[in-house]
Amino acid sequence: MNGVKFTARTLVIAALIAALSGCASDLGRAYKAYSGEVRDTLQIAVIEGSGYLRRDLINNYVDSVRFLAVDDMPIENPQLHRVVHVAPGYHDVRVFFSWDLGSQRGLAPALVNYASTRETMSRTLRFNARAGGRYLVRAQPVFDAVERSITNLDYVDFWIEDAQGNEIVSREEGRYNPES
Repeated sequence: MNGVKFTARTLVIAALIAALSGCASDLGRAYKAYSGEVRDTLQIAVIEGSGYLRRDLINNYVDSVRFLAVDDMPIENPQLHRVVHVAPGYHDVRVFFSWDLGSQRGLAPALVNYASTRETMSRTLRFNARAGGRYLVRAQPVFDAVERSITNLDYVDFWIEDAQGNEIVSREEGRYNPES
Protein backbone atom coordinates (compact mmCIF):
# COMPACT_ATOMS: atom_id res chain seq x y z
CA MET A 1 0.00 0.00 0.00
CA ASN A 2 2.80 2.45 0.87
CA GLY A 3 4.44 1.69 -2.47
CA VAL A 4 1.28 2.79 -4.27
CA LYS A 5 1.07 6.03 -2.27
CA PHE A 6 4.73 6.73 -2.91
CA THR A 7 4.24 6.19 -6.65
CA ALA A 8 1.18 8.45 -6.81
CA ARG A 9 2.98 11.12 -4.79
CA THR A 10 6.02 10.80 -7.04
CA LEU A 11 3.87 11.24 -10.15
CA VAL A 12 2.24 14.37 -8.71
CA ILE A 13 5.62 15.86 -7.82
CA ALA A 14 7.01 14.99 -11.26
CA ALA A 15 3.99 16.66 -12.92
CA LEU A 16 4.50 19.81 -10.83
CA ILE A 17 8.20 19.94 -11.69
CA ALA A 18 7.39 19.51 -15.39
CA ALA A 19 4.80 22.30 -15.23
CA LEU A 20 7.18 24.66 -13.44
CA SER A 21 10.06 23.91 -15.79
CA GLY A 22 7.70 24.58 -18.71
CA CYS A 23 6.97 28.02 -17.25
CA ALA A 24 10.67 28.70 -16.74
CA SER A 25 11.55 27.63 -20.27
CA ASP A 26 8.79 29.88 -21.64
CA LEU A 27 10.34 32.84 -19.84
CA GLY A 28 13.70 31.84 -21.34
CA ARG A 29 12.17 32.21 -24.78
CA ALA A 30 11.56 35.92 -24.41
CA TYR A 31 12.11 37.73 -27.68
CA LYS A 32 14.66 40.57 -27.50
CA ALA A 33 13.05 43.34 -29.55
CA TYR A 34 15.75 45.98 -29.07
CA SER A 35 19.25 46.41 -30.45
CA GLY A 36 22.50 46.07 -28.61
CA GLU A 37 23.59 43.94 -25.70
CA VAL A 38 21.19 42.15 -23.37
CA ARG A 39 20.06 44.59 -20.68
CA ASP A 40 19.14 44.19 -17.03
CA THR A 41 15.42 43.77 -16.29
CA LEU A 42 15.28 47.28 -14.80
CA GLN A 43 16.46 48.71 -18.12
CA ILE A 44 13.77 47.06 -20.29
CA ALA A 45 10.01 46.59 -20.36
CA VAL A 46 8.51 43.11 -20.43
CA ILE A 47 5.39 42.50 -22.52
CA GLU A 48 3.60 39.19 -22.12
CA GLY A 49 0.78 37.70 -24.14
CA SER A 50 -2.07 36.31 -22.07
CA GLY A 51 -3.38 32.77 -22.33
CA TYR A 52 -6.96 31.51 -22.21
CA LEU A 53 -8.11 28.03 -21.25
CA ARG A 54 -10.74 26.58 -23.59
CA ARG A 55 -12.37 23.21 -22.99
CA ASP A 56 -14.38 20.89 -25.15
CA LEU A 57 -15.87 17.54 -24.20
CA ILE A 58 -12.51 15.75 -24.16
CA ASN A 59 -9.62 18.22 -24.38
CA ASN A 60 -8.29 21.40 -22.84
CA TYR A 61 -6.66 23.99 -25.10
CA VAL A 62 -4.71 27.14 -24.30
CA ASP A 63 -5.40 29.94 -26.75
CA SER A 64 -3.05 32.89 -26.44
CA VAL A 65 -1.98 36.31 -27.58
CA ARG A 66 1.20 36.15 -29.69
CA PHE A 67 3.44 38.83 -31.17
CA LEU A 68 3.95 39.46 -34.90
CA ALA A 69 6.12 42.59 -34.83
CA VAL A 70 7.51 45.40 -32.71
CA ASP A 71 7.94 48.77 -34.42
CA ASP A 72 7.42 47.14 -37.85
CA MET A 73 10.24 44.64 -37.23
CA PRO A 74 8.84 41.10 -37.63
CA ILE A 75 9.31 38.62 -34.80
CA GLU A 76 10.88 35.38 -35.95
CA ASN A 77 8.81 32.28 -35.10
CA PRO A 78 6.01 34.13 -33.28
CA GLN A 79 4.48 30.88 -31.98
CA LEU A 80 7.60 30.33 -29.85
CA HIS A 81 7.50 33.67 -28.00
CA ARG A 82 4.92 34.54 -25.39
CA VAL A 83 7.13 37.26 -23.89
CA VAL A 84 8.83 40.21 -25.60
CA HIS A 85 11.48 42.52 -24.12
CA VAL A 86 11.58 46.10 -25.42
CA ALA A 87 13.60 49.21 -24.63
CA PRO A 88 11.73 51.94 -22.76
CA GLY A 89 9.75 54.34 -24.93
CA TYR A 90 6.86 54.36 -27.38
CA HIS A 91 6.31 51.16 -29.34
CA ASP A 92 3.90 49.79 -31.91
CA VAL A 93 3.32 46.17 -30.96
CA ARG A 94 1.50 43.98 -33.49
CA VAL A 95 -0.32 41.09 -31.80
CA PHE A 96 -2.63 38.29 -32.93
CA PHE A 97 -4.92 35.76 -31.31
CA SER A 98 -3.49 32.26 -31.59
CA TRP A 99 -6.10 29.51 -31.54
CA ASP A 100 -4.75 26.24 -30.10
CA LEU A 101 -5.72 23.36 -32.38
CA GLY A 102 -4.13 20.62 -30.29
CA SER A 103 -2.81 17.79 -32.43
CA GLN A 104 -4.88 18.61 -35.53
CA ARG A 105 -2.95 18.50 -38.79
CA GLY A 106 -3.59 19.49 -42.36
CA LEU A 107 -5.36 22.75 -43.13
CA ALA A 108 -6.04 23.72 -39.52
CA PRO A 109 -2.55 25.23 -38.81
CA ALA A 110 -2.66 27.00 -42.17
CA LEU A 111 -6.01 28.49 -41.20
CA VAL A 112 -4.50 29.87 -38.00
CA ASN A 113 -1.50 31.31 -39.87
CA TYR A 114 -3.89 33.00 -42.27
CA ALA A 115 -6.01 34.28 -39.40
CA SER A 116 -3.00 35.82 -37.64
CA THR A 117 -2.61 38.36 -40.43
CA ARG A 118 -6.32 39.16 -40.73
CA GLU A 119 -7.38 42.53 -39.42
CA THR A 120 -10.16 40.90 -37.39
CA MET A 121 -7.75 38.78 -35.32
CA SER A 122 -4.68 40.99 -35.11
CA ARG A 123 -4.06 44.56 -34.05
CA THR A 124 -1.26 47.08 -33.65
CA LEU A 125 -1.22 48.58 -30.16
CA ARG A 126 0.78 51.77 -29.47
CA PHE A 127 1.94 52.53 -25.95
CA ASN A 128 4.73 53.98 -23.83
CA ALA A 129 6.73 51.18 -22.18
CA ARG A 130 8.47 52.22 -18.99
CA ALA A 131 11.83 50.84 -17.84
CA GLY A 132 11.25 47.99 -15.39
CA GLY A 133 7.58 47.81 -16.38
CA ARG A 134 5.63 44.59 -16.92
CA TYR A 135 2.68 44.56 -19.30
CA LEU A 136 0.10 41.97 -20.24
CA VAL A 137 -1.68 41.98 -23.60
CA ARG A 138 -5.21 40.71 -23.12
CA ALA A 139 -7.76 39.63 -25.71
CA GLN A 140 -11.49 39.05 -25.91
CA PRO A 141 -12.67 36.89 -28.80
CA VAL A 142 -16.14 37.73 -30.14
CA PHE A 143 -18.12 34.97 -31.83
CA ASP A 144 -21.03 35.24 -34.26
CA ALA A 145 -22.71 32.11 -32.84
CA VAL A 146 -23.24 30.46 -29.45
CA GLU A 147 -20.70 27.74 -30.27
CA ARG A 148 -17.17 29.00 -29.68
CA SER A 149 -15.11 27.58 -32.55
CA ILE A 150 -12.61 29.05 -34.98
CA THR A 151 -15.16 28.75 -37.78
CA ASN A 152 -17.45 31.32 -36.11
CA LEU A 153 -14.83 33.57 -34.50
CA ASP A 154 -15.95 36.99 -35.76
CA TYR A 155 -13.16 39.19 -34.39
CA VAL A 156 -10.90 39.75 -31.37
CA ASP A 157 -10.51 42.88 -29.25
CA PHE A 158 -7.14 43.56 -27.55
CA TRP A 159 -5.91 45.79 -24.73
CA ILE A 160 -2.79 46.17 -22.54
CA GLU A 161 -2.67 46.18 -18.74
CA ASP A 162 0.23 47.01 -16.44
CA ALA A 163 1.28 44.81 -13.50
CA GLN A 164 -1.36 46.44 -11.27
CA GLY A 165 -4.18 45.69 -13.74
CA ASN A 166 -4.54 49.27 -15.04
CA GLU A 167 -5.42 49.56 -18.72
CA ILE A 168 -2.47 51.15 -20.52
CA VAL A 169 -4.07 50.69 -23.94
CA SER A 170 -7.82 50.71 -23.43
CA ARG A 171 -10.26 48.18 -24.78
CA GLU A 172 -11.69 50.95 -26.95
CA GLU A 173 -8.27 51.65 -28.50
CA GLY A 174 -7.72 47.95 -29.19
CA ARG A 175 -11.28 47.26 -30.34
CA TYR A 176 -11.91 46.04 -33.85
CA ASN A 177 -13.93 48.57 -35.81
CA PRO A 178 -15.07 47.15 -39.15
CA GLU A 179 -15.19 49.59 -42.02
CA SER A 180 -18.74 50.55 -42.95
